[in-house]
Amino acid sequence: MTGDCYSINVLSNVTKPNARFLIPKIMKTETEKIASLLKRTFDRGAWHGPSVKDAIRNINGQQAFQRLNNTHSIIELVAHMTSWRRYVINRLEGNNSYLVSDQMNFPMRDDWFAVVEELEQSQQELLELIASFPVYKLSELVPVSEQNYTYYTLLNGIIHHDVYHAGQIMLIRKAFGF
Repeated sequence: MTGDCYSINVLSNVTKPNARFLIPKIMKTETEKIASLLKRTFDRGAWHGPSVKDAIRNINGQQAFQRLNNTHSIIELVAHMTSWRRYVINRLEGNNSYLVSDQMNFPMRDDWFAVVEELEQSQQELLELIASFPVYKLSELVPVSEQNYTYYTLLNGIIHHDVYHAGQIMLIRKAFGF
């Protein structure tokens, strides 16, 4: 039961002034909340509608290349999402020189299933890094960034980025009826 509880020392005037009590773990840490939101928006249970996986579920290799006028195709959007997830992963790992080049921003890819696998792999990497990321660092500025933003903003930003592009994918799907 200690995995789901916090152990605290209670100092009081009771007969055992340093008695230890186990209390249920009720509040999640901020990194746990971020990880939970990332899971829900990616896998299932997103409050806003389809998750990322819902948006790309049952898309075949041919459909992945569909696009609306003057927009990116589904495969380009998913590869783009992964590129920016890689940016976040690198920043969390301390690689402050990593940048997303113009070529990496919307890479031209031709293997839909490899692109989906890379997206799913980035999800696992992000969740592992968030689980070990110190809560106190969330308020620190991300070093060597073009704009001043914190790790908290970076992590929430990648979630918003995913939701935005999942919406674009759903619009393409709806327009083409799949």
